[in-house]
Amino acid sequence: MTSESPTPRAWVLNLDAEHELEAARSYAPTLHLKQLVARERQRLIGQLVGPHDVLVTEELLQGGRDAARLARGLPGFAWSPTPTALALLKRAGAIPIAAPPLEVLRSVNARGFAASVRAPLAGSSFAKHTVDSIDAALTQLAKPATDGWLVRRTFGAAGRGRRRLRAGLPTTDERAWLAASLRRGTLVIEPWVSVTVEYTRSAFVRPDGAITISPPCFQATTEHGAWTRTERAELGGVSREDDVRLEEAVALAGAAIARAGYFGPFGIDAYRHKLPGGVASVLNPLSEINARFTMDWATAMAAQPWDGEARVRLDALTARSETAASSLPA
Repeated sequence: MTSESPTPRAWVLNLDAEHELEAARSYAPTLHLKQLVARERQRLIGQLVGPHDVLVTEELLQGGRDAARLARGLPGFAWSPTPTALALLKRAGAIPIAAPPLEVLRSVNARGFAASVRAPLAGSSFAKHTVDSIDAALTQLAKPATDGWLVRRTFGAAGRGRRRLRAGLPTTDERAWLAASLRRGTLVIEPWVSVTVEYTRSAFVRPDGAITISPPCFQATTEHGAWTRTERAELGGVSREDDVRLEEAVALAGAAIARAGYFGPFGIDAYRHKLPGGVASVLNPLSEINARFTMDWATAMAAQPWDGEARVRLDALTARSETAASSLPA
């Protein structure tokens, strides 16, 4: 890494991307969701978003001519390159980097997609069940599960779009939630387990399918699944067996999303969990695939944010946009 100042970039941190993927082309975020996104994106300032970068928001564009020109001609990045995020970058005069189409983003971020990639990797962990009808959901929930079931909607992040249900017949309220969720897409049902350690692996897949994978990281989330922190694993901090299986999982996930037409940053979540009885633990090698930037991407891909591989990957993404930006009129 040189001592030269890094190329500034324009960023849209649309942390509500999963909501837009769910709504497809009729997305209109609520005021509450806008406030939530505004609060959470502050955690990425100085991490994913560097000190020389410009954060593009509606407030910035409404801040007068000088503020609105800050992003003009800069390569444009988004947490997830949804239509809304790309439109905001273009309004700011930024040059969005190449991105997959909406249909691809919806396909590879769907939880059913991750479940299908995980199936041959599950080993001694549990099975995930994808259902598309209320009858199929009720049949699965009626089966025995020591600590109940975890039901996930097709799209969701930061602990949203999921619900824990006891095994057996759902209550009237729970059945209404299931029905409403099925109108949004398929559901993934899995046993509720006691997690002992959480892992994350970040990666970057190029348009030609080549994948760069980060070292393993430890992740911490709330009981509801919302991210709180990420730390790089020290040498020897992850067992050799877990490291090999996690790398296999992220490589297979990268290959799967590349075949589906995706390119760019992504990450997987994984964890060890207790077996019934609470004595031993086993690895769940792939919990979710996040085909976008993630809260831990900069930490995972660099020893320090914006160093090493993280910078190289972003420089590669930016090259075409900088060429386009140089042709803009002054």
